[in-house]
Amino acid sequence: MRPISQTSPAKDFTPTPRRGVNVSHFLTQTARRIPDRLAVVDDDHGQRWTWAELDSRAEALAAALQAGGVNRRDTVLLVSANHAEVIQSFWGILRSGGVIAPPNSALSTEELLGISTEVAPAAVIADRAHADFVTALQAQGFTGPVFWIGELPAGHTSPSGPRSAQTIPGTGSSGRAGVVSAEVCVDSAVDEDDPCWYFFTSGSTGRPKAATFTHRHLGAVLMNHRCDLFPDEDETGASLVLAPLSHGAGIHMLGQVFGGTPSVIHPGGKPSVESLWPAIDAYGITNAFTVPTILNRIAAGYPAGRGPEDHTLERVIYAGAPMLATDQARALERLGPCLVQYFGLAEVTGAITILRPEDHGVIPVDDAGIGTCGRARTGVEIVIVDETGKQLPAGVQGEVCVAGPTVCAGYLGRPDANSESFAGGVFHTGDVGYLDDRGYLFLTGRKSDMYISGGSNVYPREIEELLLTDTEVAQAVVVGVPDPQWGEIGVAVIEPAEGSAADLAERLTELCRSGLAKYKVPKEIHVVDTMPVTAYGKLARRELKAEYSQGRGSAR
Repeated sequence: MRPISQTSPAKDFTPTPRRGVNVSHFLTQTARRIPDRLAVVDDDHGQRWTWAELDSRAEALAAALQAGGVNRRDTVLLVSANHAEVIQSFWGILRSGGVIAPPNSALSTEELLGISTEVAPAAVIADRAHADFVTALQAQGFTGPVFWIGELPAGHTSPSGPRSAQTIPGTGSSGRAGVVSAEVCVDSAVDEDDPCWYFFTSGSTGRPKAATFTHRHLGAVLMNHRCDLFPDEDETGASLVLAPLSHGAGIHMLGQVFGGTPSVIHPGGKPSVESLWPAIDAYGITNAFTVPTILNRIAAGYPAGRGPEDHTLERVIYAGAPMLATDQARALERLGPCLVQYFGLAEVTGAITILRPEDHGVIPVDDAGIGTCGRARTGVEIVIVDETGKQLPAGVQGEVCVAGPTVCAGYLGRPDANSESFAGGVFHTGDVGYLDDRGYLFLTGRKSDMYISGGSNVYPREIEELLLTDTEVAQAVVVGVPDPQWGEIGVAVIEPAEGSAADLAERLTELCRSGLAKYKVPKEIHVVDTMPVTAYGKLARRELKAEYSQGRGSAR
């Protein structure tokens, strides 16, 4: 980047600080425009709310949070499986001026406590399934208010909009039901650079990092999603919530606000081949965000005798893992041109590339058999750089870097990670690839050892360190290998200590299950006599990955 001109009248110019647009005001705008149209459907919990009701509930929760001591930029930890009141929580936390911190609810108590240490919550919203975690958090000194999913304040509506002055049922720091007085109007004013969402990621050490999105960033992300992923959606359609709202599905849900499209939480728990089409047909689903594993189930379960135009789906948006070329072709054949792929990381909330419906099945694979993940999203610039940070021309492979308004403001409290990941003023994804002369991005590998299983990032070192706590393990390496169902699966390779028992692999699987989220547990554990090493004496991770990937197919 060239230096600032010293003869320019703007050489010393700095932007004037100004009030930002609280992202929750998008909800109020929609509630005023179509107050009586459905916004949320959660039939498993008997909840159906209009946009006016959702706006009122967001206002009521914001009032309760503020009355409980939540101030601007305070963290509100949100730990719950999908539920209508999780949607209320997102909007309510935003309106309060607090910061949404929604870790994956599948994490273990120890993992959740580690994240809590990172973000220092001022309040917690949790479902009753995580009562043990709340108790453990309080045992570590947390004294803030706790609100339980299923028991959040309902609010009131009137022709002029939500009422802010009311008595709101809530929960005190003890976790027992109580009453929070909120006889004041909610102050939702924020600075445009106030943080509003911590998107959790991790590094090679496994220590959680909180990618920080401000109201300015999140507004840009949601508008980008609207522009690129579901531009024609309105209140006559419906969006099916399939993945946990704590991550990309939460962004997708919030983005429906612009068209006034209701979010329908998939009934009956986890989506299966048998349950998906009854839900799609019953609710007239027009768009959904998912991962390749679930997209494969949608394609596999499509009723026989129905053609590509005999359904309501207009956009099936998938991301989070590689998708096999054969699976992509099968989905296109059965469902027609409704597939949308995007590529991104937590630090950009997925907003890096888009492969539109008209590009699916049209752009050929490259010489290595790798398919494209699309072109840059609206307002986003992709640059490929070498190890020195020099930008590379089309066709030359290097690290994929991103610039634009959808990139997060940085990591909370991690200057070391910020200096590394944002070197040169662009975000370094850690992925390796190239752009062709038409702007299509082709990913060829990863700089790090991270792999993606079922849409979730998995970092081997965290698993390896747990495996090494067993005294019968001398060395451990975990690699991700291609898998037709999960995109990638974890394979652990173990060199045992002398005198280890024959049932070592089984015991190590149980060790992982007891200390890790389910998606992090290796699907296979192989015990070898001696671990291979490189000429420099390091564990030959790349060779192990290649060996255990043989015969498993390659993802595009």
